[in-house]
Amino acid sequence: MSAIRRLLTMITGSPKDRRDVVGWLLRIGVGGLFILISITKFDDSPRSTWYQIFARIGIGQWFRVATGVIQLSGGILFLFPGTCRVGGAMLAATMLGAMVADATVLGNPLLVFVPGALFAAVVIVALRDPSLDSTIATIERRKALRARR
Repeated sequence: MSAIRRLLTMITGSPKDRRDVVGWLLRIGVGGLFILISITKFDDSPRSTWYQIFARIGIGQWFRVATGVIQLSGGILFLFPGTCRVGGAMLAATMLGAMVADATVLGNPLLVFVPGALFAAVVIVALRDPSLDSTIATIERRKALRARR
């Protein structure tokens, strides 16, 4: 097997992973959302929301750009089955940081729920086991058969 083929298999996952339509849809939804969010972090206008938020955090605007780069690369890695968990770890780390910043520095603990929900979505999709989909369907079929008896 050539090095390029091994690399492609490592990125796209096994043939079973490539056939997991639900997994692809979930990863595209969550990864795409983070890609879109990350792109907005590169707006360096002082009137932009992210510019003002990161100014209040006080570390510097380089941190806004670094967060955008981490979220962009994490979102791209999150799209593919073979790299989903690596991207998920990157995205989860940024959401943990956002939760800490919202609760402490920004002084708005109610906003912790937004990055918390995104954190939960990332973890659930990244750790999802596609083999359980058929297990759940089998259990539902058995329940339906028992109900008919």
